[in-house]
Amino acid sequence: MPQSYDYQEPRRLLSQQRLTSYESSLKTQDDAELFGAYCWNLAVTGAFYPLVQLLEVALRNALHNVALTHYPCPAGKFWYEEIPATSVLNPVGKFVIAPHAKKFSEKMKSAYKEARQTIVEKTGFILEPSIDQIIANTAFVTWEYLLDGAFYNGSDKRFLWPHQLTKAFKKLPRVTGVSNVQYLQRDAIRRRIEEIRHFRNRLAHNEPAWRVENLKSRSEVIAHLLEKLDNMLELLFWISPAFRRYIQDIGIENRIRQLLSLNELNRYMHIYEHYPIKNLESLYMLTEKSNNENCRFHFDINGLNGFLVPSNTRLMQ
Repeated sequence: MPQSYDYQEPRRLLSQQRLTSYESSLKTQDDAELFGAYCWNLAVTGAFYPLVQLLEVALRNALHNVALTHYPCPAGKFWYEEIPATSVLNPVGKFVIAPHAKKFSEKMKSAYKEARQTIVEKTGFILEPSIDQIIANTAFVTWEYLLDGAFYNGSDKRFLWPHQLTKAFKKLPRVTGVSNVQYLQRDAIRRRIEEIRHFRNRLAHNEPAWRVENLKSRSEVIAHLLEKLDNMLELLFWISPAFRRYIQDIGIENRIRQLLSLNELNRYMHIYEHYPIKNLESLYMLTEKSNNENCRFHFDINGLNGFLVPSNTRLMQ
């Protein structure tokens, strides 16, 4: 969009405070760059959403399937009602369920109520939801709570962790130099889920996908978002290397990486070069550059503008 475009209405209808955050971290020089950066963030957010959704579904099903097998329940009972957890002393000296175990129980009760209400709205009847319907209504944080140390007891096989850890996760984080390896592996997974949950919340609230106060350049912003992408893919790898490869094969990872480049950010900010195409050889060279760098380029043929999109489908390593 040319600089002569009137940005008065976008400025009026979008939050000035939020726009200022783009100016400070991406160092925009004018309205064209500013609103281009804003649109880049919208594209980045949209590209991340499918990955976040697939990761959440994969995580909850991996944990649910293991727990469902480990805690067979009689009719009318659910595994989350049977799972043991550590008790702790409260300030008045009474043993109570550990805080995160209590939060897990509360989240499962909320999921049960939501599933039951959905059935009522759809059928008009008050019917008991199935365990699958309950699981589908759980919040992401529920599974973070389930990986809390309150559900860990190495000497009691009734506990979920560490006894079922390798069944829920095909690969585990590398931990060295400690005696209680699986305890730390479980905690590393829990902390990774927490990190991703916070990132997902930023995406959901129409904020910059990065924390503006911590990053002061375009390269820092991109490096930060690439780290988030790598951490999400690593969590998928821990859950299932085959499923992580599937995410790669269907192009979700490739699309995000294409957006997370200085070339693409600058292109959104209208800071880009038109490549002159004088013959087939120069077109071939630009196509090869586009594919190798996973970047989109603007080109010019005798005054006519074009837009080259990489068609490379090779797997990102």
